[in-house]
Amino acid sequence: MRKYIIILLTVLMLFTAATVAQAAPQVVLNNNTLFFDDVPPTIENGRTLVPLRTIFEALGAGVQWDDNTQTVTATKASTEIKLIIGGQAYMNGKPVNLEVPAKIIDDRTLVPLRFVSEAMGCQVAWDEASQIITITSAGSTGSEPSSFAAKVHIIDVGQADAIYIELPDHNDILIDAGNKADGPTVVNYLMNKGVDDIELLIATHPHEDHIGGIPAVLDAFIIEEIIDSGKTADSDIYKDYAAKAKAEGVAWQPDNHQALTYGNTALQILTGPENWEDINDYSVVCQLDTGDVEMLFTGDAEGPAEAALSGQLDADVLKVGHHGSSTSSSTSFLNKVKPQYAIISVGANNRYKHPSDGTVQRIKDAGATVFRTDLNGSIIVETDGKTCSVTPWHLSPEDTIKQQMQPQPIQKNAEGMYVGSSKSDKYHYPNCSYAEKITSENKVWFKDADAARAAGYVPCGVCKP
Repeated sequence: MRKYIIILLTVLMLFTAATVAQAAPQVVLNNNTLFFDDVPPTIENGRTLVPLRTIFEALGAGVQWDDNTQTVTATKASTEIKLIIGGQAYMNGKPVNLEVPAKIIDDRTLVPLRFVSEAMGCQVAWDEASQIITITSAGSTGSEPSSFAAKVHIIDVGQADAIYIELPDHNDILIDAGNKADGPTVVNYLMNKGVDDIELLIATHPHEDHIGGIPAVLDAFIIEEIIDSGKTADSDIYKDYAAKAKAEGVAWQPDNHQALTYGNTALQILTGPENWEDINDYSVVCQLDTGDVEMLFTGDAEGPAEAALSGQLDADVLKVGHHGSSTSSSTSFLNKVKPQYAIISVGANNRYKHPSDGTVQRIKDAGATVFRTDLNGSIIVETDGKTCSVTPWHLSPEDTIKQQMQPQPIQKNAEGMYVGSSKSDKYHYPNCSYAEKITSENKVWFKDADAARAAGYVPCGVCKP
């Protein structure tokens, strides 16, 4: 009997080994299966590694190998990537974090498939059931390229920050989530936009108006990665944020000049380990590069942190630091950034008197159009990688902003500028989500705000007419 058991175990081991050997994923590029000599693709820590020369040649990239530095260099058009065996990767000179670096197996160099493919402008899809990886290059009939490069939603959370970056292929980034009371607002906003999970959450610094809503977000969504300032705080909200992040088992690391790629879009963290007197200056600062359009997000960074930023800071869109305080957005900083649009996330009639008149004037003097959540509500910046447009939820009363905005002004309804309900005491812009729910028989129209107030109505807290 023992003899037969040994034979059976041996057969099972051989069968298992054969099954594992057959489990190497299949790679399909533009409907053509790629064949790898000697060393097949291998999966390590959930990442697929493939022989470098086959994949780079299939992608149309030139390859160079430096034996002294153990470095692979691949170039295609204006893109250059470098991979150091067992170490750092770079894209166009900027460091990129890889969970699994390039390595040598059986005298063959293997590189991370998704990174090199997306760096070369391709889309990558994985079918776990069939163990097939599908790579589609831009312009291929296998898949149409996305019509947008990025949509950035500056969510109106009052005197706080919450920014949702919507990228193609369901890649979602969230920068901050407002105060604790704003958590449900941010969660509902993301759900209404069809967010399934969040690839990256950036907590700029440990003040409540930036991390307060994050625990609610952690409860509602799967978060793949968190990057924060590394600065802790002895506050209940920070402890709640940290406890939930640890409980979720999220990949969690401090800012350290990371470079992350999502298809053709790159996100560069511009800050790293620093020592500052003011917690605001610990803010994680990052730049989104969609091609010809860049956007800069600064958290609550003030003058000292702004001055410490290095490299190319040019950005078409600037999320203004520290809600437009007088201690942020210095003239020298604005001269480096040269923004076309500047967006201030700020609460109406806040006790800090943000934004500072001087700061707003400096931004205008730098040639930028100013948008503010206290005047415009939530603001969406959309880009196809070549041009960008800014769409506010509603118009500011400032005529200069009205004239400079690309979107068309809200047109006055034939019956009036504002609408209310006979069943409530709120008046709204006609395109407000709450106004659209008012039945026709209950609608009450007002020619202007004075008429609405005279009738005993107060402004809606959502569209803020």
